[in-house]
Amino acid sequence: MRFREKPVNRLYAFALAAVFAVALAGCGGGGGSAGNGDDDAMTTPEPTETQKLAAAKTAAMTAYEAAKTALAAVMDDASHDMDSYGKAEEALGEAKAANAVAQAATTSAAAEDAQAIVEAARDNAVMYAGMVTAAATKAAERVGQEAKNKEAGTKETAIAAEAAQTTDAGLGGDAGLGADGVPGGGDDTYSLSISRDRMGTKVTVTVEGATDADDEKFMQAMDLGGGLTMHTRAMAADDDGNVMEEVVMVRTDIEAPTAVAFAMVAGQALNARDLDATEDADGDGNAANDFTALTIAAGNLPKIMSPAFAAATGDTVTHTFDFDDPETDEDEADEVAGTYNGAMGTYRCDGDVDCTVTLDGDGEVTAIGAGWVFTPDEGATSDVPDADHLHYGFWLKKTTDADGAVTYNEVETFAGSSVAASGDVTAVSGSATYEGGAVGVYVKNVYKPDRTLDMATSGHFTADVSLTATFDQLDNAAGIGTIAPSLLNTVSGTIGNFMLSGGEENEWSVALQGAITPGDGTASGTAKGGEGDGSFSATFHGSVTAAADGTVPRPGSVVGEFNAGFTDGSVAGAFGARKTDD
Repeated sequence: MRFREKPVNRLYAFALAAVFAVALAGCGGGGGSAGNGDDDAMTTPEPTETQKLAAAKTAAMTAYEAAKTALAAVMDDASHDMDSYGKAEEALGEAKAANAVAQAATTSAAAEDAQAIVEAARDNAVMYAGMVTAAATKAAERVGQEAKNKEAGTKETAIAAEAAQTTDAGLGGDAGLGADGVPGGGDDTYSLSISRDRMGTKVTVTVEGATDADDEKFMQAMDLGGGLTMHTRAMAADDDGNVMEEVVMVRTDIEAPTAVAFAMVAGQALNARDLDATEDADGDGNAANDFTALTIAAGNLPKIMSPAFAAATGDTVTHTFDFDDPETDEDEADEVAGTYNGAMGTYRCDGDVDCTVTLDGDGEVTAIGAGWVFTPDEGATSDVPDADHLHYGFWLKKTTDADGAVTYNEVETFAGSSVAASGDVTAVSGSATYEGGAVGVYVKNVYKPDRTLDMATSGHFTADVSLTATFDQLDNAAGIGTIAPSLLNTVSGTIGNFMLSGGEENEWSVALQGAITPGDGTASGTAKGGEGDGSFSATFHGSVTAAADGTVPRPGSVVGEFNAGFTDGSVAGAFGARKTDD
């Protein structure tokens, strides 16, 4: 049988060169010049028939082995594309038969024709094997996406359960989290504390009542900037390999403390006294009202710091300092440098007996004897913390089983303020605009044309909130314009500019519309995202006590929780906003 001729390909050329090199080596050939000593270039001799035959056979065998390797690599994935796998098997059969012809050939022409068939069959085998691999990869991605869809579905269920709650116990609120059937279970109560010093903000989530010390610790896992932090705690795996984890995300607008002149800090002059009643330190003509020193009260022990008040780690120690005995000229009161509430100054034993300071093993002052006074340095200041800050966020619990599947068991949202709730706002009139932010959890769905779920993602979001609150219409002399009766005691606004942690694009916007309950300063209503009616609840914070001129201020801030559904997802979150107008 005669095969059609085909030009020698690169693989064949490589094999031919290899055979030729071996032949040269066997003949003692080397790298010398083919000329007679002049600079003529070396001329490569034409391969012999024997060399071409050997090269073709080698190339055919190499192509056949490549076809076998391609098929073997996808054998375990055959079920994902049986049609392509079957075609790859056919191509391998063709490669095998053609290779057998090549190996049995006695002329280079016959071997080269067979080689061409083997290589074509190899190319087909590789191509169809690649289709099997692609199908297997797609199937694996589908399995992974289905797992994500299932995971997101459990979060969607948790969001719906949170939305259905008629009484919500928020983290850091009056009820906290934990007891009476709210998150945490058993008798655990979760509390939230927020503070900020010059170094930064500290958010602490504490589990009170937990029996295992490790279970009480929420660790800060991430600082996302803008006052948003993530805190987590994980339990040890149970007998089935399930690991339960809790996540708390909190956003706060607490600001850095303000340096205030020592004598002007509220409460610091309550126990003040003048060490020299004859000196008019401030030049107002009255020496009796001068503030020069502070008697240290027991309740202010955490504010006391001095290098002289020290203890070795783990030890409890009491230091004793001399007082000024008027009967002994040489005996003067002890004075030590230190700080009180961050202000530089001097501690002096100014009583009638020796003064004492007791510290515990952590170096904290636990007791101080009578007679101590603190005199601040000139110009000394104390840092006054931000006493008016908001916080809002969410808590969730999820379980990861031994196979890595995640189930979201519960979601709770919360919001609060460091200042008291406004309470009765019946006397408040006019309207106020509030601007702020929101944080929460989301599920984002992508649907197929038949509206069945294709893929779902989930995570946390941040957003912006804008609200307008219109309070009661009063008979007033302040010139407030007439407000339509339908707008009295209402709240309306928008939550928008959603930023999703997974980076998904969205056009989400939530319209809030509700009513104010004047008697307790709360509001509630609907939160519409485009798919059904969600809900929101809010509480106004800040004093509404009338000023001396009878003017009643509007609440300074509002915090709340909300949930909403969209045509492609759902959210549950919390918000905090501050009054932007006068």
